[in-house]
Amino acid sequence: MELAEGRLPGVLAELFWRAWLPAQPTGVVLVSHGLGEHSGRYAHLAEALTADGWAVYALDHAGHGLSGGRRVDGGHGNWVPDLDLLRLHVAARHPGLPLFLLGHSMGGHIALAYALAHQGALTGLVLSATALSKQAVPAALVPVMTAVAKVAPTLRLAGIDIADISSDPKVVEGFRLDPLNYTGYPTLRLGAAMFGAMDDLAARARELTLPVLLQHGSADRITTVEVTRALARTIASSDLTVEIYDGLWHEIYNEPGGGRPVMDLRDWLAARR
Repeated sequence: MELAEGRLPGVLAELFWRAWLPAQPTGVVLVSHGLGEHSGRYAHLAEALTADGWAVYALDHAGHGLSGGRRVDGGHGNWVPDLDLLRLHVAARHPGLPLFLLGHSMGGHIALAYALAHQGALTGLVLSATALSKQAVPAALVPVMTAVAKVAPTLRLAGIDIADISSDPKVVEGFRLDPLNYTGYPTLRLGAAMFGAMDDLAARARELTLPVLLQHGSADRITTVEVTRALARTIASSDLTVEIYDGLWHEIYNEPGGGRPVMDLRDWLAARR
């Protein structure tokens, strides 16, 4: 396996990307990471996929990891165009290969938005614990947060509890100690962008006709599994697979039982290469 990295000029800031490359790639998987984390946290998943011949590319979203920009800030005005920059770059490096997009949590929110805008550029879509649930912030605070974001977009008032990402304390501690992760709250601009788009993205999921894999842990305390079940009822694709993992928390690939979600992902991708 070869490791590669590079930078691209993004909408708001310079973007960092990394890749894990098999000797002879037979397909490509793009990874869209979650809130506060970075592309390097998917190295173990990439290693499993490269063993199957997949070239795995992952972007540090603006304001995350080694990309530039205000920490954990941004919105749809840069998320989708930034991801498309990487997709175009990867397509030029690997012309003609099938290309799948995998997004986790906030990255799943972004991946869904991307697929709705660029469905024809993708072979398939994988959504893990997609951030379409407003449960991370008390319902009464959502309109307040949205209103305040218009006048003070860089304030940071609420966010997720890092302790809820995994049932494995080592995963939680590793997240806290990783200097490329951000453990504080996101800006109100980012929060308002996500909350403001959730209902629309969920409704527009009926436009998806490409192959889709939905994965979610039933014990997720950050994004409710009911959102994934609702997506499953909405998506129009005739090739839709839904996997709910009993007892797993938010980061299904980092759970003690994460071997099954990873294997399900590998099998699903292989069947559609």
